[in-house]
Amino acid sequence: MIQIQNYQQATARFYNSRLRQRRFSVGQLVLRKVFSNTKERNAGILGTRWEGPYQITEIVRPGIYKLEKYIKGVPELRPWNVMNLKKY
Repeated sequence: MIQIQNYQQATARFYNSRLRQRRFSVGQLVLRKVFSNTKERNAGILGTRWEGPYQITEIVRPGIYKLEKYIKGVPELRPWNVMNLKKY
């Protein structure tokens, strides 16, 4: 059991050392990931994978952001996790 725990800790340490943190600030432009319920119908594999641009209006807590459409200024209903966002 101790050997398994040591192996798991070493693997986690190696994985976490190569992770790159993504942080955004208020006012920055980002793209949002497209999910299956918001996909364009019959687009197939040629459909868009990211939509936007969106502007970050508030940092709820580290890694969670509130967005609004950049051009129209319409706020999104819920906050978004950093895993579903990327830099514009």
